[in-house]
Amino acid sequence: MMRLPLDLASLLRYAAREHGASGLVAAAADGQLQGNTWRGVERRARLWGQVWQRLGLRPGAVVAFLGWSPQGLLEAVLGTAAAGFQALTLNPRHFPEQLIHGVNRSEAQALVFDASMAPLVEAMQLQMASVGHYVQFGGPESLPSSGFGVALMDADSLLGFDDPDWRWPLVEEHQAALISFTAAASGWPRGVPISHRGALLQAFAAALPDAYGLSRHDVVMPLLPISHSGGWALCLCAMLAGARLVLVPPGMQADALLGLMSDQGVTLAAGPPNTWQQLLDEAERSGHYPVSLRRAAVGAAAFPPPLLQRLRAWFGLDVMHTWGMSEVAPPALVARGDLLSADAGGRLPLGRPVFGVELALADDQGRSLPRDGLQEGLLLVRGPWTLDAYLGEAESPLVSLDGEDAWLPTGDIARIAPDGTVTLTDRRKDLIRCGGEWISAQQLEGIALGHPGVAEAAVIPHADPLQGERPLLVVVTQAGQEQPDSEELLALFQGRVADWQRPVGALVFPELPKLASGEVDKRELRALVETLLD
Repeated sequence: MMRLPLDLASLLRYAAREHGASGLVAAAADGQLQGNTWRGVERRARLWGQVWQRLGLRPGAVVAFLGWSPQGLLEAVLGTAAAGFQALTLNPRHFPEQLIHGVNRSEAQALVFDASMAPLVEAMQLQMASVGHYVQFGGPESLPSSGFGVALMDADSLLGFDDPDWRWPLVEEHQAALISFTAAASGWPRGVPISHRGALLQAFAAALPDAYGLSRHDVVMPLLPISHSGGWALCLCAMLAGARLVLVPPGMQADALLGLMSDQGVTLAAGPPNTWQQLLDEAERSGHYPVSLRRAAVGAAAFPPPLLQRLRAWFGLDVMHTWGMSEVAPPALVARGDLLSADAGGRLPLGRPVFGVELALADDQGRSLPRDGLQEGLLLVRGPWTLDAYLGEAESPLVSLDGEDAWLPTGDIARIAPDGTVTLTDRRKDLIRCGGEWISAQQLEGIALGHPGVAEAAVIPHADPLQGERPLLVVVTQAGQEQPDSEELLALFQGRVADWQRPVGALVFPELPKLASGEVDKRELRALVETLLD
């Protein structure tokens, strides 16, 4: 019996054949809209597959992508991966040294980038020895006339030839299709390969009713860049379900986002808490609530309960709390409906696992803990699309538990209820060591978020000559609210935690540095605070 692979080409063909008239709309930075049908996306993806074959890349070669243009990137990445190459999506928010690290670590042989990225690419190109082909979006007129240092090719010109006899090659479904880089404790991002099979299975699970619950009647807006695994998840889900996809560039203002939601009839949007805060602030200011919106997915480990209340007040939105990580592919956990309610400590659950995701808890000695909703331990996860090895690293991060292999430690401390509901209580890598005792940063952040004038909160360690470290609170105030002073913020902790656990000080910032996932970049925040206090 012939076994057809579960690969991205099969998804492209399916979307073109069964949902061909639907497709996507993409907003450019200047507000101009572009669009394509799923049939047209498959056609453009075919052209990209042919480009790399004509340029002589061998199957499995890595092609890196750097930019913000969502439609062009989506078509290019899909076509590259579906044709048997590996598509590396770089995060433009990373420092140049981190981008160079990603390119060199993957040994990328080609780099495709937006015209706006040309000065950055020119500055980096001498340090990217493996890259032999540079391709720029924007048309031939956007190519620099001189001085770049390497020969540039124009994407539109390369896509101008289509061999009518060309067919998608058969690809081994366990081969890596997509590569993303995720933050690591070292400061250097780690590459996460995602196989064809893993990408499609995860899209199937995410489209199920207990997760996003998509259908061909939906209009989906990811409020995440497609360089992020959460952005990819929604794009593949939309193709699978035949939903219409609305893509937006980063930095799009809240008023423009709300207008686009209304104009396109968006039914589901997904993004981090800070983006939803901005949308709600603008909606309340302008009175403009897109009536088509039915579901709001909030993707982050920390979901402030006040934000949940505000979202639910938005004409009864069906709010989903989604959690995942690049190594697991989001969403791995989803909480919605009655499940999304705070516990006695004011924490909202991460949710229950989607199809294919298994969970377990381990103590400090690597022994399993019961799923009783009381015991806290290191959260472990496994499944058919869970990472088994980081790019270029021989040692697998997977561990054994109770004689069973392939468990991935998440670095999060959690409880699991008998029904599978997970509540995050802390992060192993986000604790403060004070006088030989650990302090939960998340616990203190939850208390700070209870203040009506606080929109975001982060607790970081601050060096102390006696105790080693003491917690320091940094907050962002709600728009239109009076800025609370330090004494008012510190008073929140009186009687709520032990004296030695209370923050030693409180600072108000206009914004907090963020990772691509939307979570606070505490490494960068600590550096900013140290610079400020020196």
